[in-house]
Amino acid sequence: MYSKVGDYSMYYEISGNPEGDFLVLLHGISGSTRCWKYQMEDLNKHFRVLNVDLAGHGNSSASCTKKYSGEIIANHVRALMDELNIEKAHFMGLSLGTIIQQYFCELFPERVISNIFTSPISKPNYLSAIFNSFAEKIFLRIFKKDTYLKLMANLMLPGKPHEKSRKFFLNETLKMSNQEFLKWWKLTVRGDHYYYTTPSTIPSLIVAGSKDFCFFNDAVALKEKYINNQFKVIKDAGHVLIFQKPAEFNQMVVNYLCSLSCKSSWSAEHKTGKKTA
Repeated sequence: MYSKVGDYSMYYEISGNPEGDFLVLLHGISGSTRCWKYQMEDLNKHFRVLNVDLAGHGNSSASCTKKYSGEIIANHVRALMDELNIEKAHFMGLSLGTIIQQYFCELFPERVISNIFTSPISKPNYLSAIFNSFAEKIFLRIFKKDTYLKLMANLMLPGKPHEKSRKFFLNETLKMSNQEFLKWWKLTVRGDHYYYTTPSTIPSLIVAGSKDFCFFNDAVALKEKYINNQFKVIKDAGHVLIFQKPAEFNQMVVNYLCSLSCKSSWSAEHKTGKKTA
């Protein structure tokens, strides 16, 4: 399905349990709704899932804007929720998607029930700053975007054990145009997202892979902003842990979100003296 958002058409899919809370999925750079394919079966059992393609990704058309920002894209997500009459939702982002999450929480905290930050990007560290600077100023000027993505795929999903996931990742990411990729890349590496946001008490699960060498410290730093958090590390997983350890990750997410629902029900029972349906 499509919705006119700003100057482009945003593609989205709604699936899952009609009685469950809404859960909004925000993919990573060059990704799409299809990147959550290993999560959908488990999530659909419990939640009403709103899965979106960000501008220029997947089936969404590109925006004419010359520069993307966290504020702009967060407002696009809010506009889609308004059109679909979704008052509140849980949010789960991956990588770039977690940047949009952070801006959404800052601008519209009343619309967020809880967060799942997966391999989040927040506060720049020396390693990521050096790598991103090299990629932007040298590598991407000499080589094509496709070469960069193939390199990243082999770094994030190395060896034979991840060959199937690596092929899927590349099949999705290589579809994006060079122009759109560079607009999103500049948003991703800006480095000031952490300083834009203020401390939040929104319940948040922060999940990082133990072998996410570029962004593990970002996940640790995010704990300072989302103080009502649970922090989980998935052993032997890298940045794209939703491909590498889907069963472990899915169970972690479902357990966390269901625990929040139980707490909400318990609180309502004791305030009213009645059991909630």
